[in-house]
Amino acid sequence: MSKIKCEAGTCNRVLVKRLAAGAALLIGLLSAPLGAQQISACSSTASDADGDGWGWENNRSCRIEVATIQSPVTTGGICKGSNADPDGDGWGWENNNSCRVAAGITETLGASKKQAAADILAGGYPVCKSAFSDQDGDGFGWENDQSCRVGAVSAEKVIIIPQQSTSARQDPQFPACASQLSDTDGDGYGWENGASCVVITSKSTAPAPSANTNLGAAPPPVAAATAGQLNGHPVCITDSSDTGNTGFGYENNRTCVIANSLTATPDNPLLNQRSCIPWLEIGYGNYRLQNNTWNDGAVYSDNWSQCIELQGSAGNYVAKWDYNWLGRHQGDEYAVKSYPQVYYGRKTRYNVSGSVAETGLPVNINNMPQFMVDYDYAETGIVERNVALESFFHTSCDAEEYNKQFEMMIWVGVPSIRTPGVQLTSVSLSGEEWDVYTNPTLGWAYVAFVAKKPSNKGTLDWNAFVNWSRYEGPAYGVPAMGGNTCMGAIEIGSETFWGSGTFTLNRFQVRH
Repeated sequence: MSKIKCEAGTCNRVLVKRLAAGAALLIGLLSAPLGAQQISACSSTASDADGDGWGWENNRSCRIEVATIQSPVTTGGICKGSNADPDGDGWGWENNNSCRVAAGITETLGASKKQAAADILAGGYPVCKSAFSDQDGDGFGWENDQSCRVGAVSAEKVIIIPQQSTSARQDPQFPACASQLSDTDGDGYGWENGASCVVITSKSTAPAPSANTNLGAAPPPVAAATAGQLNGHPVCITDSSDTGNTGFGYENNRTCVIANSLTATPDNPLLNQRSCIPWLEIGYGNYRLQNNTWNDGAVYSDNWSQCIELQGSAGNYVAKWDYNWLGRHQGDEYAVKSYPQVYYGRKTRYNVSGSVAETGLPVNINNMPQFMVDYDYAETGIVERNVALESFFHTSCDAEEYNKQFEMMIWVGVPSIRTPGVQLTSVSLSGEEWDVYTNPTLGWAYVAFVAKKPSNKGTLDWNAFVNWSRYEGPAYGVPAMGGNTCMGAIEIGSETFWGSGTFTLNRFQVRH
């Protein structure tokens, strides 16, 4: 069955269906031999909403023939929300597919679920899964496209499962979801592979570290690194989650305690501790190694992995990561899944590698010192990925996720297939040749310089790329950077589309 969309006003779907059916019948009578009318039989009586013996399926009219009718339950998935059916005919449209509104299964918007959540939580707001989504410290965050309240109440308490029997939840038309990430509204149902599915509630999710990031739902492939116990609490692996210097952090879904000589700090990083906790950071000097899994929801299962480790010695640290983002067709092949990285400067108030005096960042682009960046890396694996350095530019030098407005990337390692977007021109900068791209589909301005001759080591004149983007880029179609923005950090990492491998960052130094 097809929904009729209108640019303005409303459409009489039944009238359109009858006109289409009449036109199809007339064409069949004129073009086909007598007795061979080319009208297909409907697969379901549900497509005949007005009972006139004609339906509309697969964008064409069909006849109702009892002998060929299948159960209407099998003609489409079950709608998750009743707002998908604006005309009340029992059929909706979700995720680019028709779906059927089913009593007791489809969520009825309004008093039911929303009021139940309001009864549980003061003020009617769901509890934030992570305090990091509260960027301005006002007690409210933003997660899953809605406001949430930062508090001590467990986030699981706001998940309201529709009332139904156990047998209904095990019905074959509702297979188990491969990932909780497909249940974006927390109602116990997801949407995967073009059909509704039931979330297996025994799985746990790790808290997101900041607003607008996906949850790291995959369990680590090996036991997460631990630093032991102290006074009944697990010892924190690093001090990066103790943003308030309280002596306590939060790692691997639990509170941990900061312990001298056991917890890694920028001045005393503990080496050779491989950790697979999403978003965990290891600080060393004025740099931070981050297990960034920002788009893990683009994988169709929780069988991926990504781990980080710091090796080497004082003054000669080596950041490493290994990952498995599965096969090309086991996720959205056009989407980057993650960006494990080392950064220098400030990404957000919670992600700062050193003071402004130590790093020179954030800095207003009108007052930038000269930044030179040295890099040297090695990698293994069969993988579609880039190796990229980048900076975000913000409307304020109090850099946060919500005030970033321009992204500049430099791809020194180039994928075999994927590109950053639309190529605009080619330029010569910092002694090398680069193809310049932009990507209009992003929610912020973007430019990427892709090396014509990729190299795993080199030195980049960072200011040359910034100045070209700012002053010359707009003439070629690069979005305007703005004249009073601030550069927050300089980062290096690998963006993976699919595949598995290892990455060793032998050298990353920012000089200014």
